[in-house]
Amino acid sequence: MTLFRVLCLFVFAICLTSAPAGKAVAQNVLDGRMHALAGTPENPLDVGIGIKIDQITSVDQKAENYGAVVVLRVEWTDPLLAFDAKELGREIRVFNPPALADHAAEVGAVVPAFVIHNQQSNKWIHESAASLRQDGSVVYVEKSSLTLQAPHFDFRKYPFDTQEFHFDVASIFPTEYVSYYPLEEFSGLGDLLGEEEWILDNARVEASKVIGISGRESDQVALIFEGNRHLTYYVIRVFLPMLVLITVGWALFFLDEYRRRIEIAGGNLLVFVAFNWAISADLPKLGYLTFLDFVLQCMFLMTGALIVFNVALRKLKVAGREEGARKLDNYAIKWIYPLGYAAIVGYAIFAYLLVP
Repeated sequence: MTLFRVLCLFVFAICLTSAPAGKAVAQNVLDGRMHALAGTPENPLDVGIGIKIDQITSVDQKAENYGAVVVLRVEWTDPLLAFDAKELGREIRVFNPPALADHAAEVGAVVPAFVIHNQQSNKWIHESAASLRQDGSVVYVEKSSLTLQAPHFDFRKYPFDTQEFHFDVASIFPTEYVSYYPLEEFSGLGDLLGEEEWILDNARVEASKVIGISGRESDQVALIFEGNRHLTYYVIRVFLPMLVLITVGWALFFLDEYRRRIEIAGGNLLVFVAFNWAISADLPKLGYLTFLDFVLQCMFLMTGALIVFNVALRKLKVAGREEGARKLDNYAIKWIYPLGYAAIVGYAIFAYLLVP
């Protein structure tokens, strides 16, 4: 409300109250005017928030963030913004965001400003516009690209993990002044996200309360969706080579020459080291083991133990105890090696994939 309008209302009230019969009328006018003001504790401004992600430009696991192209839709109604359609000659006025803010300031209306709570980079706005109808209802639409934090990533089940992505829109104003509700029909994921590594689905919008930048409780609407990895890549590039290496390690037991066994097992050990570095390059420096880390480290230890075992067998052979060496070798072929790997994989599945 501008200073001029406040003064006019004040003078009008004084004129009415100059007569005894006008006091009640003046009070009713003032009370009605104050009650009509949206964005006050007596009459909070209800704002609808829609979040539609059109594209996922990147998912950076090491930085734990993702890039997106998103369309935001904000709807609210404020009687102070209403206008005479006959006088103007049309029922809708179109503003760019700065012009709408200036117009709202002129009439004393509240513009429900917001922040993207988990935004990490500058927001590049591609297009934005606001339409104002004669009854004071506003629809603001904005298409932009930005990078968002993904603090809910948990890699314990990697690569069988399901990750949760958020897009959080929080009100600048405390809850008692501006309240948010989700626009379900204008929220979700686009049909062509352009993301090949992840399968993204299960999108939903949720309303909640957070501590806003004002330091007080504010409303927030979040678009939450989940991502699963394309497992074909990991089966072909990781698990199939690992199976080949395990099979080669088992086939070593059929060689009679222990020295050759040691050389081949040493080569396998170097391959596991390379595997470990290649996989860790895609993830942040975690303070815990993932499913794949556990399996790789156990394979690394098993291959190292295989080298030590063959060295011991060679020592027995050189010492003239070849019969004992052959019995140990036969026992390892049938039981120790296959059951050892079965126990490793079984424990990894139980401890990492089945336990929540």
